[in-house]
Amino acid sequence: MSDPFSLYSLLRVSAALALTLGILVLGLRALKRVRPSGSSGPLRLVASLALSPRERLLLVQVGKQQLLLGSSPQGLRRLHLLPEAIEEVATPPDAFSTWLRRATTARAHDERPE
Repeated sequence: MSDPFSLYSLLRVSAALALTLGILVLGLRALKRVRPSGSSGPLRLVASLALSPRERLLLVQVGKQQLLLGSSPQGLRRLHLLPEAIEEVATPPDAFSTWLRRATTARAHDERPE
C-alpha cells in the first residue's frame, strides 16, 4: 500500500482540485452570459449589444414603445425613444446555450418517474 502523503499522491490531489475549480469557474462564467429567454409582462429586452466589458446598448420594449438605453457602471441612460418598433431579426442561438438547453431538457425527461 502506498503512502497517502507521498509527493505523487499530493500532486494528483492538487491537480484534481485545480481541474475541478477550473471547470467550476468556466461553468459559472458561461451561465452568467446565458440570459433567460422569454418575456414576462409588458417589459421585454429586444436586443443587447456589448460595447465593452462594462458598457452595453439595450433595446427595451415597454408596451408598444421601444427605448434605446445605455448601460454603464455609472447607471442607465435613455439614449433614444424610437417612434416605431423595430422588428426582431432571428439570430442563430449561441452554441453553448443551445447545448445546455438540450442537455437539461433531456436530463429532465430521463429523471421523470414512469
